[in-house]
Amino acid sequence: MANEESIDELKAMVGQLIRVEEEVVNLTEKTINQAESVTVKYLLKAIQHDSRKHADFGRAALEILDFKKIVGAQERKEVWDLLKKHDDMEKRHRQFVAELRSLTKTPALKYIFEQIWADEKKHHAILETLMTKRFEKDPVAQWGALLNYYD
Repeated sequence: MANEESIDELKAMVGQLIRVEEEVVNLTEKTINQAESVTVKYLLKAIQHDSRKHADFGRAALEILDFKKIVGAQERKEVWDLLKKHDDMEKRHRQFVAELRSLTKTPALKYIFEQIWADEKKHHAILETLMTKRFEKDPVAQWGALLNYYD
């Protein structure tokens, strides 16, 4: 992926991903407004939230593809401190959700709590990646040829 053509193609495809996810968000909003069941509305909002998240991941991918400068020392410390606090909070919350999940045998509730737990696990992975790869001393070793492309 080190050549300009493949990066441009990837950027175009990520742009398309973002547009589709935003379209899903808008369509889901219309469906939410028409639904009568409060439960259906909340579940559709969860799907809508994931589509927003996917669009944001796409935007993050575009930022990575345009990555030119490693984060400065001051931002590194401020962001690192916030990431560490967030990571600690997420760990405690995952334990809480696991306990909550174990308290029910109702399939619908178990499913909902399992979805929350799975998301918390993903949040941890994202924070871990940010903390170990984005802010370390040798980011080229972690991010690979993508950073070398712009040298």
